[in-house]
Amino acid sequence: MTVLGLFLLFLFIFTFMGVPIVFSLTISNILLIIWLDFPLDIIATEAISGINEFSLLAVPFFIFVGKIMNAGGIAQKLVDFADALVGFITGGLGHVNVLASMFFGGVSASAIADTAAIGGIMIPQMVRENYSPEYSGGITASSAVIGIIIPPSIPFILYGITTGTSISQLFVGGIIPGIMVGFALMTTNYILSKKNRFGKASEQRKFNIKKVLKSFKIAFFPLLLPFVIVFGILSGIFTATEAGAIASFLGFILSAFVYREVGIRGLIDIIIETGETSAVVIIIAAMASVTAYLLTISGVPHSMAEFIGGNVETRIALLLMTNILLLFTGAILDLTPAILIFAPILAPVMREFGISTVYFGVIMGMNLGIGLITPPVGTVLYVACGVADVEMEKLVKSTIPFLFVLIAVLLTLVFFPQIVMFLPSMMQ
Repeated sequence: MTVLGLFLLFLFIFTFMGVPIVFSLTISNILLIIWLDFPLDIIATEAISGINEFSLLAVPFFIFVGKIMNAGGIAQKLVDFADALVGFITGGLGHVNVLASMFFGGVSASAIADTAAIGGIMIPQMVRENYSPEYSGGITASSAVIGIIIPPSIPFILYGITTGTSISQLFVGGIIPGIMVGFALMTTNYILSKKNRFGKASEQRKFNIKKVLKSFKIAFFPLLLPFVIVFGILSGIFTATEAGAIASFLGFILSAFVYREVGIRGLIDIIIETGETSAVVIIIAAMASVTAYLLTISGVPHSMAEFIGGNVETRIALLLMTNILLLFTGAILDLTPAILIFAPILAPVMREFGISTVYFGVIMGMNLGIGLITPPVGTVLYVACGVADVEMEKLVKSTIPFLFVLIAVLLTLVFFPQIVMFLPSMMQ
């Protein structure tokens, strides 16, 4: 446990000094190796070993899908369909924002991409309909958490690789919790909109089946994509990595040939951006695998299991304690390094207590997703601030009701694990 404490001390010092996370991880690993008196070539061997995974190919595939679908104007088509479905309800544009995030999360696999794409469309519209800018940014940031849970999910891919958990089962396990989060956010939006008299124009609208069918026809192929992914995985036709390749191909066909929004120049730019983003994720994964190796051979997971076993008597108590740890971690460390560092440590502990690593992966993703909208790190908050053009303090205040709702959903999953495991159990 001393080794873990020392590593975290190094990491937090460098992170708060403003050192980029990949360099913070590398320097912390070097210092830990020197302190443990291990050979420095561990960094090279374990870094290469950590990223020598076929499943890791899914990361650039799904990053490419999100970028090309966004460039292809897919976000606007999904927003139009969501508007036709729920735009007439009190708080209409807030509901549209959440529902569009659920749709877009099913193709982008990224909370940040969701915030930028959906926020860029929805926030100006919401402000025009009497929603405050901070509320518009707050619900956009909060609903982006859905993109982490609903398949496909890059965090689930990274978790699956580092813990040896089935990525396909993780994808399927996130479906029902993702829908629950969406419904909970829409209910909260309805209450707050009614109280603050947001979006009065939506109350004068009526449900129009013709508009629904027309917008559905336009958005049909983007909506079909996540269903193809989930059905293919559930039926065993392809793995999560193969699903990424298929989704990339279909996303390219839709954006370049069906909607004709992406040309050769645009495609080249998207490929370059995908390479840059993927490189960051993979380098972090390489350094985090070194960390996981050092902590494992130092006996940290075993020591942690012994400590918890001596102090925690029930499964619920263990999960509640772990949730507190992860919520705190998510507030001070970005999602990708948090998963890559803590998943290899915590997953063996969960196994020892008979807790499914598929279930824990969804719980961990939900926790760290909440961290994306929690200061001081709150990556999604900064994106939403930029899109909504509001001060951080005001935006954070507007997200508080949604934070409580997200935590309530999280606690529901803790007490009722069957919600997460229902669909994955059908695959076994």
